[in-house]
Amino acid sequence: MMMVGPDGVGKTTLLATMYHELSNLEDDDNDDQSGFELVASQDTHHDLQEAYQKLTTIVTQPTFTPTGPLLKGTAGLIERQFEMVFKGKKELDLVFCDIAGGIIQANEGNRDFDEFKTRLEQAVVIINVIDGSALVEGNDSLSAKKNNPRQIEKLLQPILTNPQNHLLLFVITKCEAWLKNEKTQTLLERAFEKQYEMMLKWLKHVENVVAVLIPVKTLGCVEFTRIDSHGDEQEMVFIRKPNLRFCPENTDQPLRYALAFALLQHNQNRSQWNQFVRWIFNEDVAFQKALTEFAQGRSQTFKIYGNSSLIEVTK
Repeated sequence: MMMVGPDGVGKTTLLATMYHELSNLEDDDNDDQSGFELVASQDTHHDLQEAYQKLTTIVTQPTFTPTGPLLKGTAGLIERQFEMVFKGKKELDLVFCDIAGGIIQANEGNRDFDEFKTRLEQAVVIINVIDGSALVEGNDSLSAKKNNPRQIEKLLQPILTNPQNHLLLFVITKCEAWLKNEKTQTLLERAFEKQYEMMLKWLKHVENVVAVLIPVKTLGCVEFTRIDSHGDEQEMVFIRKPNLRFCPENTDQPLRYALAFALLQHNQNRSQWNQFVRWIFNEDVAFQKALTEFAQGRSQTFKIYGNSSLIEVTK
């Protein structure tokens, strides 16, 4: 699994809040009792929990100021190690790659960029994080600087044309101001489809890729307010809403879609011998039932592009 996007779009904030929401799928307070559990390595768990705690300090600030780097060591490419466990037995090793945003604009031959390209070619799930405030309010140059859709498209197209099935998640952050009602959410969706028009047209003609558009509230209490100009530079300005609490919303959904897709691909690509053994012990029925239940935790309100059959989970 690979997360891509330029600097400052909210990749690390998303990763920390996603993990917090799904750190224990079998929690007593969680409606999901499918039997799946997401287990992070000790270092990954510690780092992401620490990052989440830093985010929660936003509610103590009289005015919003960025928290600074949430995770140490994100100057290049960092691997976050997870396991997906089903009823106490490991089903999958998951490697979640987080990058420094500047890597995507580096040149061939740069060591970090070459490593990033190699890992991107191996990824089955790709999460493109998009700054929603620049998407809607920024002019073409500001939006290109913040989100760089052309460079993302250039990087992804050669990879997504290989025979491997892929899930592409367009996750929009910093969009709290546009998730208040259906009208403003439609405005956000149209701005996305306009700026990513070429990639969405391309997705119509490939059978091995499905994409999902997922707007999220990573903070819930901070909203875009205006764009300030300082000479040739433009700055997105956000304020903390004192009447709102720190409350991420839908941040579990990208990871739910990613994990359900990974588990589905894993189950479909088991060896014939493994399938036979599982059939003998009736393990295949239990797994499929649990996967269906887990997939039901995905919201059906998000817009889907490409081959939607790739994410269909049936009993």
